[in-house]
Amino acid sequence: MRALGRRGAALLFMASAAAVAAQQASPQPPPEVFGESIDVRVVNVEAEVTDAKGERVHGLSAGDLRLLVDGRETPIEYFTEVEQGKASTAGPQAPVAAGEGVGRNYLLYIDESFAVARLRDSFLDKLERDLPRLAPGDRMAVLASDGTRLDVLCGWTGDAATLAAALERAHRRPTGGNQQIAHQRSLKADVDLLLENSIGDGDPSPYGNIMATEMAALSGRSSPEARSRLGKTAPSVATALRGFEAPPGRKVLLFVSAAWSLRVEAGLYRPMIEAANQLGYTVYPVDTAQADPYEIIALDHLAAATGGRAVLSSALEPFREVVDDSGSYYWLGFTPVWKADDRRHRVTVETRRPGLTVRARAGFADTSKQTRNALKAESVLLFGSAGSDRRLAVRFGEARRVGRGEVEVPLTLDIPFESLTLVPTGGGYAAEVFLAMICKDENGERAEQPRARMRTTVPAVPTAGATARFHVTVRLRNIRQRLAITVQDPASGNSLWGEADYPPRGAADGRE
Repeated sequence: MRALGRRGAALLFMASAAAVAAQQASPQPPPEVFGESIDVRVVNVEAEVTDAKGERVHGLSAGDLRLLVDGRETPIEYFTEVEQGKASTAGPQAPVAAGEGVGRNYLLYIDESFAVARLRDSFLDKLERDLPRLAPGDRMAVLASDGTRLDVLCGWTGDAATLAAALERAHRRPTGGNQQIAHQRSLKADVDLLLENSIGDGDPSPYGNIMATEMAALSGRSSPEARSRLGKTAPSVATALRGFEAPPGRKVLLFVSAAWSLRVEAGLYRPMIEAANQLGYTVYPVDTAQADPYEIIALDHLAAATGGRAVLSSALEPFREVVDDSGSYYWLGFTPVWKADDRRHRVTVETRRPGLTVRARAGFADTSKQTRNALKAESVLLFGSAGSDRRLAVRFGEARRVGRGEVEVPLTLDIPFESLTLVPTGGGYAAEVFLAMICKDENGERAEQPRARMRTTVPAVPTAGATARFHVTVRLRNIRQRLAITVQDPASGNSLWGEADYPPRGAADGRE
């Protein structure tokens, strides 16, 4: 998702609020103290421990491991060893009991930009065959994207028939891998042409030096089409991770793409890795282009930042491999003592026993309440809101032109007081909300609006059914926009969300 710029929207919090009361009985008196709810949160880290032969090591205790956050040792408050999806041992504060199943959530993301159809289909066939390997508590969701459009082929489910139908739909979708590889090979042809016309290795002449310089520059080129696609793919994956809410349990991202795309620029994958670490996803990339060993190793290093590793699709059994690899681990947890402020933190897990190796995610972002509220808006924009009982009423006022192709649009948000925490003030009662808004225009461009904390006061306790009415002005390009808006009460944590489509000014009468 791009940063807000001239083409985006700007929230102008010329905000006011009023209470619209219904004639019903008054609610109970509001609480005496206003403030944010205590945000007790646990950061989970899944760690796989292997010996010098690469075999899994079982039977360790919390005392055998060291957890370091930003280089400082942090007490392990929660500890469980999980073997093949079940807790084998559990400490006194473990989230599950010994013998209890620990569900896994497999988010299957099919990157159609770089995948080769034949190899993608082979992987999907093997995955469908192995769906019975899902444990009773496991869930899977299927997403597919061409780098621009993201489609939900199946939401979270453990039903094999539903998943098989989603995989069949994935079969029928086009891929761009062969075309992208052809673009990349055309660049290599330029280098080969220079080699054929070169004077020879070690040519000391100025011509030889020029040739060497040109070949060095050409050999490092990447296809502009591939670079453009990758520049969209990684943010698209990050957006999907942030917006697609997962059930409780371990989160696994099966990223079906192609390792050769790392030639374009490995750094472009950073948004995906950061989002995975922020939300606790272990990434297992599946190569569907028969990339060379160097590229597979590079993809493996990329996945290792989240505690995962790359898997192949042609000769091996990728899903079986992921199920086996993600089913046995040590589940560590700790409670941060600082206030969540969106800062990133480094995480390292070490063993106190020599000769052992640990694989775990390298960090996490301590997401604030405001950011979690914004993630909800992103989820609404991508996947729609879940249930009319949580919807926020949004209405547009008359737009006013403020620049070339831009308008200011007043919005009215109606929020039931029953969803807010009221506290006494000097002259009445006050309530506050976090507001987050994301818009998506007709070209598929998304922009997150500045977040805000909004406050309203009323002279008396509202009657039951009363609504707090907030007035907010946004600046938009005068093209069709879809807005997703969420508000959260910081004291109770209650959230409401809503969606609204903005028709451009003049669209109804032909004056666009």
